[in-house]
Order: sequence, then C-alpha cells, then structure tokens
Amino acid sequence: MSGKSKKDMDIARKVWLAGIGAYGRAIGDAQDAYAKMGKETTKVFEELVGKGQELENKVSTVAKQYAPEIAEKHRTNVEDRMERMKAALGLAETSADQAETIERLEARLDSIDAKLDKLIAASKPTSAKPRTRKAKPAAKKATAAKK
Repeated sequence: MSGKSKKDMDIARKVWLAGIGAYGRAIGDAQDAYAKMGKETTKVFEELVGKGQELENKVSTVAKQYAPEIAEKHRTNVEDRMERMKAALGLAETSADQAETIERLEARLDSIDAKLDKLIAASKPTSAKPRTRKAKPAAKKATAAKK
C-alpha cells in the first residue's frame, strides 16, 4: 500500500468511528433524557393529583353549601321545560283529558286501519271468479240455531 492510500484508509476509518461514536452518544443522551423524563413525569403527575385533590375539596365544600339552592333551581328549570314541551305537543292536559285524548286517537287509528285494509284489498288483482268468504264457525252455529 502506498502512503497516500494508507492515510486515506486511516481517515475513512476515523470518519467511520466518529459516526459510530455519534450514534452511541445519541443513544446515551436519549436514554438519559428518557430516565430523567420518567422521573419528572412521575413528579409532575403526583403534583397534578395533589392539585386535583385540593380543587375537589374546595368544590365539595362549596357544593355542600349551595347545592340545595342549585338543585332546586335546576329542578324548576327542567320542570318548566317539560311543561313547555308538553304544551307544544298538546299533552298539557289533565289525566281525564289525557284518557279522552287517547280514546280519540285509538278510534282514529282504528278508522285509519280500516281504510288501509280497504285500500290494500282494492289494490290486489282480482281473479275472474269472485271469492266468497267462508262464514266463521260461530256464525254457522248461529245460522243453524235459527233454523
């Protein structure tokens, strides 16, 4: 090997070793930072837990002092909203009125059902020979009893 090529090889080797050294240093620094961060994270977490406990105690104290007033106000607001909603839906009637309304709605639904049955029957294709309905067994007995 010539002197120049040996010198070039030494320089290349040093560059290679410097790269490996930089990599090792970066790994070491990262491990140190991770260990430090783990300790600090635990410390910060514990501080936050303590602060949370303090705030919880303060809120609890204030809530015990003012809770009945706040609860009553909230209950009143909810009841008012419910009454407005019932009125908007037409349900703000007395219980007797509600029963009457339910009966009217049921009668109306029965009427609608009957109309739908007629429409469905009318929309079915008819055969050449009209079908007759068979009498129910109770109707046959009543007819036989009359004879």
